[in-house]
Amino acid sequence: MRPARGPWRPADGAWSAMLPFPAAGEDGSAMLEFALCLPIFFFIFAAVVDYAIFIQQAMQVTQAAAAAAAYGAINGNTADYTGMQTAAQNAAPGVSGLVVSATDLYTCTPGGASVASSATCSGYGTPIKYVQVQTTASVSPTLRYFNLSSLTLRAVSTYRVSWTP
Repeated sequence: MRPARGPWRPADGAWSAMLPFPAAGEDGSAMLEFALCLPIFFFIFAAVVDYAIFIQQAMQVTQAAAAAAAYGAINGNTADYTGMQTAAQNAAPGVSGLVVSATDLYTCTPGGASVASSATCSGYGTPIKYVQVQTTASVSPTLRYFNLSSLTLRAVSTYRVSWTP
């Protein structure tokens, strides 16, 4: 004779749900699912880390261009290209292979078309002088994704040279 069910006794077959080991037929299924999902999670994690590295490197390349242009815009430093390269390297110490190039620009109006330095601007007098610095760096990902061996990062910064009377 079976004892009556009450609030203290589970229904028939409910004992297997309370046991610490899996029921028959489920042996190893969690391990198999883990083994199948682990490479996918690893790939996603590596891609997120690489993306973060790319963003960080891009911000440093941009900061390097701005630092070099700010240095070159100071009156007396406009022809000091070595100083601009040093300023860029100091602003981006974590970027390897940083290439810095600087040029002088002259315009008659802010944001206008480039003119020669000896040009005379009608109504404005002498042209406005700018220093433009371009920085370039190549960053390689941790893993190779879809034949991506490296990514080239570029930044351009233009500063107006300070005017002295």
